Amino acid sequence: MLIKSIRCQVDEQKKGLFSEGQTQWEPLGHMKGFLGQIGGWCEKEPNTAWILAFWENQSFYQQFMEEEHDRIFLDSGQGKTYDAISVDFFDMKHQLQQLASVMETAEVLKAEVFNSTLRISRENSSEETILTANGINGHLESSLSDRFQVEEAWRVVRKD
Repeated sequence: MLIKSIRCQVDEQKKGLFSEGQTQWEPLGHMKGFLGQIGGWCEKEPNTAWILAFWENQSFYQQFMEEEHDRIFLDSGQGKTYDAISVDFFDMKHQLQQLASVMETAEVLKAEVFNSTLRISRENSSEETILTANGINGHLESSLSDRFQVEEAWRVVRKD
């Protein structure tokens, strides 16, 4: 499974526009191989949005990038709402049940990157859900950790 981690630096004055643009990604739910997307504003860096998108594999993600990404991105106007973006990719194996739990019910997530490993934990229930994934690209930040309240309007679920 492929996880795409997207972090955007957004000026305080543009946070509303960014958030509105993020709600325009609903068409993802109909893309073949798409599993879900979730995100929110970081607690430590409140002008940083962290979005996590989950795909069955690299091939389905690449097909989306070639066929639909640019249309959704341009239609949303989101490109004009952030100052910087960083994108990293991770490979996650055999955690579909845990992913479903995170996608459907997470209210608060903690995401950490350490030594090219992504660890995502759901913190809003008595039962902690943890996902781990290994970095695919080589320019990952060596250490990164933050919590975010899930923005419900940014949640995109798979529509079969």
